[in-house]
Amino acid sequence: MRTYVIRRLLLVPVTVLLLSIFAFGLVRLVPGSVVDARLSNTMGASAGADPEQRAALEAHFGLDKPVPVQYVNWIGQVFSGDFGDSWLTRESIMDTFARRMLVTAELLFLTLVLYIPIGVGTGIWSAVRRNRPDDYGIRFITVLFLAIPNFWLATLVVLIPLVLWHYALPAPYEQLWHDPGTNLIQVIVPAAVAALSGAAVLGRLARSEMLEVLRQDYVRTAYAKGVSGRVVILRHALRNAMIPLITLIGLVFAEGVAGSVIVEQIFGLPGMGRLLVQSIFANDLPVVQLWMLFFGTAFVLINLTVDLSYAVFDPRVRFQ
Repeated sequence: MRTYVIRRLLLVPVTVLLLSIFAFGLVRLVPGSVVDARLSNTMGASAGADPEQRAALEAHFGLDKPVPVQYVNWIGQVFSGDFGDSWLTRESIMDTFARRMLVTAELLFLTLVLYIPIGVGTGIWSAVRRNRPDDYGIRFITVLFLAIPNFWLATLVVLIPLVLWHYALPAPYEQLWHDPGTNLIQVIVPAAVAALSGAAVLGRLARSEMLEVLRQDYVRTAYAKGVSGRVVILRHALRNAMIPLITLIGLVFAEGVAGSVIVEQIFGLPGMGRLLVQSIFANDLPVVQLWMLFFGTAFVLINLTVDLSYAVFDPRVRFQ
């Protein structure tokens, strides 16, 4: 176990380095540049006709150097703890991330709080009540939410109350410590939208895994001995069905981050997802690069944690 953990931890820096190269190269495939945006704002349509000012701006942002040199300079700053300033707002990127991350962290936390109980709970109920009306109802609802895109559902949640009842979620965004009630209303609805499609996937997987486990001999033996049905389901069957569910729960982190880009944009939440959209349109490369590196690293660590948690839920798992 210790050897496996050390080996996986040694792979993390290598993975992060490769991720940084990918992030740095990918953002440079985006058309346009911050220089074009600055010149367009200051000089209008004739921006491309001023080579001296363009050269000065490229030198200011370090874009006059070869791409490999730009990468070495950037990754050196990141590893030294200097994340630089936003090209768009001239604000410290770390300060921007700290402020925006609180919003996204709250959104992801509430998404998981709704996602796991709904997904696992409906999956267990559907498996235990197999081929009964409530099982068919749950399966229909899960397929329905699997078929509905998040952006479409989020748009409906915003528009239907506005059109029918002239109600809109409170705006602008309130911090949790300033107005907890308003903040909860502003975040719980987007979190529910983000959780529903993921919960549908988790529920279907939980149902299939529970059905497989409930057919095992040790479950029948437990029932034959008179063990309480709740104990059999929660202590014996669910624990043995958790391995694939843990994998899916870990992957919801990536889905939640990707979904936050859409959900935050539609609901007007000033989080990391909305920051990414704004930075891409403004060609704010330092913010986009660090955003991809930060969440990529977090995803690598989440995957490592998920892999190590297998041994906790299933003692038969041994790492070599």
